[in-house]
Amino acid sequence: MNLGIIGLPQTGKKTIFELLTGIPAQKAPSRDGLSYAMASVRDPRVDRLSSLYNPKRTKYAEIEIALPPDVQPDATRNAAWIAPLRNMDGLIHVVRDFPSPQVFHALGEVDAARDVSLVEVELLLADLALVETRLTRMEKESRHKPASEVAKEKELLKRFGEQLENEKPLSTLDLTPEEQKLVSSLQFLSMKPLVTVFNVGESLAEAEQRLAPLAEKHQGNGTAVVYLSAAIESEIRDLPPEERQAFMDDLGLTEPAAHRLSRAVYEAMGLISFFTVGPDEVRAWSVRRGARAPEAAGKIHSDLERGFIRASTIRYEALLEAGSERAATEAKLYVLNGKEYVVQDGDILEIRFNV
Repeated sequence: MNLGIIGLPQTGKKTIFELLTGIPAQKAPSRDGLSYAMASVRDPRVDRLSSLYNPKRTKYAEIEIALPPDVQPDATRNAAWIAPLRNMDGLIHVVRDFPSPQVFHALGEVDAARDVSLVEVELLLADLALVETRLTRMEKESRHKPASEVAKEKELLKRFGEQLENEKPLSTLDLTPEEQKLVSSLQFLSMKPLVTVFNVGESLAEAEQRLAPLAEKHQGNGTAVVYLSAAIESEIRDLPPEERQAFMDDLGLTEPAAHRLSRAVYEAMGLISFFTVGPDEVRAWSVRRGARAPEAAGKIHSDLERGFIRASTIRYEALLEAGSERAATEAKLYVLNGKEYVVQDGDILEIRFNV
């Protein structure tokens, strides 16, 4: 599961990459010319469980973050910045909303609404070009496929074209599982989960109020929105631990915004966390929302999925309220669930298996 940080030049993408991963982009491992690194999903529930168990190791859920090339407006639809995005599972769009005489803006003046629209239109145009290319190729490939399947895909692509021409992302279309399968290999950009990050100045409250109409419009299209000041976040990161909390208190912050961003990205991807706990390790595991217990077991180890028998389950909140495993057991809070159990966000699982 990976996400690409996209945006115009000089928006703070490299800083946010480092805030999420803890690694400067220039020092991160590269693959196909892009920087990649893992980002921890800073879930406070993991911290509380770790305080309860005091384990030897604590492990957060992780997602992979990539840094593709800058968005190049008005470039050809097969521009170098578009191709890497097709392979991403989701996108983080960084929008600059801070003035600075030391940091130039590619379009002269800072204008968040303009920049959001500009990048969105580029993604829509790239998808529209893909629709047209695919329809052209289908004319040549149609004799090798069942006529009914070709007709369904053509009809769906024409719907996509109409949607894109109306400047609406494909993510807002209501598609059946069959329709999703028909086009899954095409990797449309505007179908991918998107988190918009407004990189603002020092006054977060003022920026949130001013940008509220723009954020509301995006959230209406299913896009998550996060506000942060990369400059302030960098200061927080560089402070000694004993000074960090006092600095955040002065700013009215309960935690670094990068932590909120990691959770927003995680949720936008349709992921939830379940936990395994014990004196050796407290760990969060990622699974897609709606996954059943054997699939969750497989995230821990393939043998657990193959030999799955039951999952002993307790809700995170129930364990915390009980105060200990022993108290939770005495209160009979643990439930045995079979193969059809749909894992819920916050479940604590112990897998029973036999191979």
